[in-house]
Amino acid sequence: MYITETTENVRKLIKEIEELDDINKMRFLIYVFGLLNNNQINNKNESNPDLLEDDNLEIFNFTSLGFSENTFTIFLQYLAMVYNILIRKKQAYEENGNVLGIELDEIDKTIASKFEKLSFIEKLNVISELIIRYDNETYFESELTILPFDSKTNGYVVAKMIQDYINKLGK
Repeated sequence: MYITETTENVRKLIKEIEELDDINKMRFLIYVFGLLNNNQINNKNESNPDLLEDDNLEIFNFTSLGFSENTFTIFLQYLAMVYNILIRKKQAYEENGNVLGIELDEIDKTIASKFEKLSFIEKLNVISELIIRYDNETYFESELTILPFDSKTNGYVVAKMIQDYINKLGK
């Protein structure tokens, strides 16, 4: 079930993610939220959009939705801790908005590559789906304690905020 009408590319990618084990799902979640936290999700698919002087460049991050700048750095810290629990050793850590100590294996690289090739709107739709599945505790097979986004906001609210953002863009 998807929150919005979406493309076949998004549906295929979500299906591939759902077939991963929890460790690879966590790696992908960390990868995507790391991109968001570092302003890498943008309508020009630029790897360093903060350096561009382009009035038509649209960068998506969670401050676009009204969250504070450190909200998802804290979320990444939590994901790194859970990842360490899943692999049963301290390997990953968050530093300056990046989770370090995680090596992407071939499955992760393939899925990350497919995500990178999506359009801006498709990436936002994938992010919406990931948030809903994470918050509804259907993303992982294992029973993991889910860190809420805040006391008033659940996954559906965040996904709706993303969809409103997409609608604001006129897409």
